[in-house]
Amino acid sequence: MKNTVSILFLFFGLLITWSQNESEIDSLKRLLKSTSNAEESVKLSAKLFEAYLYVSPDSADSFRKNIKTISAKNNYAHGRYLYHSLSGRYHFAKSDIDSAFFHIESASKIAELLQDKAYLADCYKKIGVIYNIRRKDSLSKKYAHLALENARQTDDWRTLSSIYNLLGNQNFQRAEYPEALTYYLKLDSIYTSRDELDKSLAASYANIGTIYTELKNPEAVDYIKKSIEVYQALGLEEGVHYGEVALGTHYDLLGEDKKAIEHLLKAKDYYEAYGDLRILARIYRRLGGTYLELNELENAEFYLLKVSSIPENSIRTVAAARYQMNLGDLYWHKNQYKKAISHFNKALEFFEEIGDGQAVGIDLLSVYRGLYDAYKDSKDYGNALMVLEKQIVLKDSIQKSQNLALVEELNKKYQNEKQEQEIALLTSQSQLAEQKTKNQRNVFIAGMSVMGLAFITLFLLYRNKQKTNRRLRQLEAAKSRFFANISHEFRTPLTLISGPVAHQLSKKDLSADDKTDLGLIQRNADRLLKFVDQILDLSKIEAGRRKLRVSKGNMELFLKHLAEPFQYQATQKGMVLNGQIDIPEQVWFDRDVVEKVVTNLLSNALKYSPDKGHIYFKAIRQGQQIIITTINENKDLIEKELPLLFDRFYQNDTLHQGFGIGLSLVQELTHLSYGTIHAYKPDDETLAFVVTLPLSKNAFSKADLALEDEIPPNIGEHGEEVVSEGDYEEEALGESSLPVLLVVDDNDEIRLFIKSLFKSEYQIQEAENGEEGMNIAFRIVPDLIISDVMMPVKDGIHMSTALKNDERTSHVPIVLLTAKSGEEHELTGLKTGADAYMIKPFKEEKLRVVIDKLIATRTAIQEKFSKQPFLKLKNIELTNVDARLLDRIGKILDIELTNPDFNTSSFSEQIGLSRMHLHRKLKALTGLSTSEFIRVQRLKLAAKLLQEGHDNISEVGYAVGFNQPAYFSTAFKQYFGCSPSEYVEN
Repeated sequence: MKNTVSILFLFFGLLITWSQNESEIDSLKRLLKSTSNAEESVKLSAKLFEAYLYVSPDSADSFRKNIKTISAKNNYAHGRYLYHSLSGRYHFAKSDIDSAFFHIESASKIAELLQDKAYLADCYKKIGVIYNIRRKDSLSKKYAHLALENARQTDDWRTLSSIYNLLGNQNFQRAEYPEALTYYLKLDSIYTSRDELDKSLAASYANIGTIYTELKNPEAVDYIKKSIEVYQALGLEEGVHYGEVALGTHYDLLGEDKKAIEHLLKAKDYYEAYGDLRILARIYRRLGGTYLELNELENAEFYLLKVSSIPENSIRTVAAARYQMNLGDLYWHKNQYKKAISHFNKALEFFEEIGDGQAVGIDLLSVYRGLYDAYKDSKDYGNALMVLEKQIVLKDSIQKSQNLALVEELNKKYQNEKQEQEIALLTSQSQLAEQKTKNQRNVFIAGMSVMGLAFITLFLLYRNKQKTNRRLRQLEAAKSRFFANISHEFRTPLTLISGPVAHQLSKKDLSADDKTDLGLIQRNADRLLKFVDQILDLSKIEAGRRKLRVSKGNMELFLKHLAEPFQYQATQKGMVLNGQIDIPEQVWFDRDVVEKVVTNLLSNALKYSPDKGHIYFKAIRQGQQIIITTINENKDLIEKELPLLFDRFYQNDTLHQGFGIGLSLVQELTHLSYGTIHAYKPDDETLAFVVTLPLSKNAFSKADLALEDEIPPNIGEHGEEVVSEGDYEEEALGESSLPVLLVVDDNDEIRLFIKSLFKSEYQIQEAENGEEGMNIAFRIVPDLIISDVMMPVKDGIHMSTALKNDERTSHVPIVLLTAKSGEEHELTGLKTGADAYMIKPFKEEKLRVVIDKLIATRTAIQEKFSKQPFLKLKNIELTNVDARLLDRIGKILDIELTNPDFNTSSFSEQIGLSRMHLHRKLKALTGLSTSEFIRVQRLKLAAKLLQEGHDNISEVGYAVGFNQPAYFSTAFKQYFGCSPSEYVEN
């Protein structure tokens, strides 16, 4: 609701003048010249001042100064009061508020000395008006009531009526229309009873018309015209044109722009000649806004810029704020978004200076809407979202204030009705006493009967309700069991479909058409499997079997890990996905819930956005909550359909695809986590979802917290923070017994996330691309590599192929991570020799299981080597590169094993690998270092010789390369658990 018009009538109570024709003025002048009495001279000068104030301000000023001279010369206290009082009116008319306040305050001090209630009432009224202009509402209200208190002790009904006008204006500005009308109607009753006309009456009529304008009451025009008629009857041209301003404002609020312009232009010409800058500023601003509504941008800019030529002290803060708001609208229409944003921000500064209030809040909503449009159209989506969030908060606050006011009003009505009931009760008490004795027995019997019937009725209703609730619970349980059972039944045939299809897709001789058809089957089978999982999740929640597993962790890294694959999918579809994630500290959350909520929201955003659309994802912490927001382009839905989106399989019409059960699952999981979710339309072309989840441990019950053995490994027993890049101090290779993990990914957050998962189990090395990863792998030969597929310079596929075909690194397990989903991409990765292929976003538990299995496979190979008498490749699964290398090692050992000078150095030279590479290679394949490997092979050869009957232990030791028999016997016993002689005997 527009409230700009409220400032138009602040000043009516002060502008009371007397209409005099020229003959009356001449008579007053002649009387003034002829009298020598100081009191009479002051009175005549005061009347002449009022006659000239709005006709010839200079003449009025001369009579004002004449009052000062006479009063000083004759030490006339009443004259000094009148001088300061009229000086206040003079400076007020000149828009010099500070000087006006000084003189009126001086007049009030003289009135206190004189103990004149009429003088005090007039001064306090004027001080209240000035405080009202300065937006000091509490002081304005205080002085208005002081004025009323003094005026009631006098016979000055004109001052009393003008105070009613001030009190009405104060309530009018606060949009308290019933209270404002009460004061205006009191004023009207005073003048009606006396059959008088006055400028205060005209002002009250204008204000009543303005209130009816706000309420869209057609009687508004009648009251404004009555105001103009009174002004005309009083001969006050200024008031007549003020009425034109009021009519212009009225038609502007009704949207009748041409009529508004017609009346405003009439007033403009007068006030340009008259020079009242305050009113002129409002006329220019109103004309600019009206021309803006008509899309006549040049005229709008002309009048709005004229406002800037008026001194700031002549424009109230509210008017200045609305002027900046109009300029913002103008430049937005002219697509000059930077200028528009600048003016809207200036308007915000003015409104913040003014403070709280419902009227200001409504104007602030308009500013926020303008800022949002300007930021959005200038592609500054971050600021647009920030402004939109402020707009939503302010809108809720205003609604809450309105609701509180409504409750207060209803409470007042209730109290009034209660008092009326008490009066009626007291009035009829004597009659009830007479009937009491006669009807007591009948009432008792009737009461008992009613109580008996009520008890029976309530009992029957309670029993029926219990039966109904029990049946509903049974029905819900049966429905949940049905969905769970049928979902489990679906999984088996889906697996039987996916398996053969995947087998067919792995064949090389498939035609392009067959590959397309099989890919279609595979994708839809996966989609149906995901759908079945969602049904199972919903059935668990409805049955109360889905429990939270809340633990402390780094949500910022987790969300960045979840969002990364959607960034890739958006790029593939030609869309733009912008994100902002800011959760600086460790927080408490259920990882599975957050993952399903975020992936469902982002999947929907990608699915329902148009080609080349923009998607915005934001997750920020506010206090003890996280606010997750997704915004995507959508023109199909309207505001009233948004609550229906959370219904399962909602479809707004037959031309658009439905929304499935994903959003329903998101809503259920959010409520399970004590959070909220809602959808809204920032504008006609976008759709937004906002999820709020608690982050504090206190928000969850003990049953919601994960057990210690369920807490993810990256969270310590006491909830230590995950190591950040700045705090992570890497140990030098070789100084730790931990195995080495190489993480290769061009995304810093993903590397940090994986590092945080395995920092306590591995020495971590990092690389930003495939080429850097290859160089590090060749240099240090890690125990495990986790790598992204899509990277700059060289991708993960190229790196995996190179490492798996090199003798130095062919044994190293490689896990590929990628945002590319589908059987074809997975097969491509596995064909390079990669040991595992996982789709982002991956589950931490699944990645650990995959790594544990790879490590277990390597351990099994080492155990098989240790159990075989010699270096033979029976029943051992190795890559071709590793098999060829071990074959070469075997041939070298056949020749050199019995040579006592054969050591690690000569071994590495003959095999063609550095000592470090040979060491890490043998350690990975056999679990032994190079020197241990040579010693074990010699001991196994010695055992074979002893079995064949060579019982001279020293000779056997020398034969297999040991120079010292004692060392041979010690080593033999350490490995076989018995001495060589005991071995021969057994």
